[in-house]
Amino acid sequence: MTESNEAVRIAALSELIAWAERRERLSEDRADAVAAAWRTGTRNVAELARLARVSRDTVYADLAARAIDVGSREQVISGPRKGRGIPLRGASVRTVARIADAVALPAFTHDPDDPLVRATLAASRALETVADVLEPPSDQGPGWTPQETLPSLAGEGEKLAHHSRRALAALAEPAELAAGSDSYRQAVLDTGRHAVADGASVTLTLPTGGAVTLQVGRDETGWTSLTSDSPLVVEGADSLDHLEAQAALQALARIATRHLAEAAVAEHRKDAQPGTHPRTRTIPSNEN
Repeated sequence: MTESNEAVRIAALSELIAWAERRERLSEDRADAVAAAWRTGTRNVAELARLARVSRDTVYADLAARAIDVGSREQVISGPRKGRGIPLRGASVRTVARIADAVALPAFTHDPDDPLVRATLAASRALETVADVLEPPSDQGPGWTPQETLPSLAGEGEKLAHHSRRALAALAEPAELAAGSDSYRQAVLDTGRHAVADGASVTLTLPTGGAVTLQVGRDETGWTSLTSDSPLVVEGADSLDHLEAQAALQALARIATRHLAEAAVAEHRKDAQPGTHPRTRTIPSNEN
């Protein structure tokens, strides 16, 4: 399949999914409108059904879906609920996940070891899991509560981060990666509110039952050092090791920072440099 045909295929699938989403959203929009009318004082179900051109049962279902107790006449009449944006809905997120899947799965079949393909697949799986958290499936048996699905979301996020680092490790020179880590470290310190982890001692329990200690640190260039007194550990870090070790140290630093006393923090430096280069995405205009 050529690239142009693939683009047409994905566009057609996206339009089909978008159509299904628009159809599903009609009932959601109607329920919002019925609930808004009820909250602002229209408490006659027959009138609401006539205006919405639906049955009374549908109006009752819409009101129940918006946590309105029709039997309680003591509910306070309020003005229209105004706010910026709309709540995150599982159906909407699932639509995006399906579009991402339509792109990721053929690419995975073509090259299952490409790190960007694996990152895209993890992103689509993460979106699907977000949808499950927001609207747990009711026809799949047990195991779909948010407490049970959120760990899967975190796991897909870790896969996305891992494969993103794989892609970066394959493209960037070690000197670039070291300089980037050093720049990030300084930017974090310049905030005055966050500590950095320059190293850690890790006790590893081995599959054989023994244990070894691994020292994770950084040299004067910002590159990760991995050392151990045990002959069972092969020292030295490649590019992926460096990126993953620095990410792990950043996570440890975030945990430690939450437990720092106020005396350990300082004011933000006025001359602080950004940790990453700012980006601006230009959106094409229809105007000449």
